Amino acid sequence: MKGIFVAGGIGFVVLLVLLVWAGVAGVGLVSDHLPRWLASGEQFATETMRKAQETLPTVTDKVAESAPGLARQIEGLIPGTALPAEDVGGQDLADIPRFPGMVRVAYSLAGQKRTVAYQVRAEFGQVVAFYVREMAQRGFTGQVTSAAPAEEIHLYRRKNEQFTFRFTKLSRLGSEITSLEISEPVER
Repeated sequence: MKGIFVAGGIGFVVLLVLLVWAGVAGVGLVSDHLPRWLASGEQFATETMRKAQETLPTVTDKVAESAPGLARQIEGLIPGTALPAEDVGGQDLADIPRFPGMVRVAYSLAGQKRTVAYQVRAEFGQVVAFYVREMAQRGFTGQVTSAAPAEEIHLYRRKNEQFTFRFTKLSRLGSEITSLEISEPVER
């Protein structure tokens, strides 16, 4: 009987040692391979997001063409696709006109520098042309400082006033949205 207890005790100790060894080996295996697994997971997620970004505009454009009403409903369901219904807090910059239907989506005051951002469901070229015309009528001289198919930066000056306008063309569910960020320099 004593022999059975001794053999059982030795078997238990051996089993315990094997479990500890398996745990240590498992931790070593995971610690060796975890960075590679995480990198693979990150690469998979990045590739999936890239493919979704390539495919989603095509799908949403087709939905917008075939069922505009459905496109509007989808905008309400997908975050970041619908324009806000009303302005966020803050204030407009004095004597700067606002394109019809434009909504203030951001406002920032850092020291003396104010920045205001707007969005509107309108063609990029129409919005740019509106501001070129309206700012000239208010006595500002304009200068394009940077231009690309989907973004333009204009600098407007009048006496000791200066404003930077950044126009950006966005596309959401088959409709064009123009974003405008207006900033003023820090007063000297």
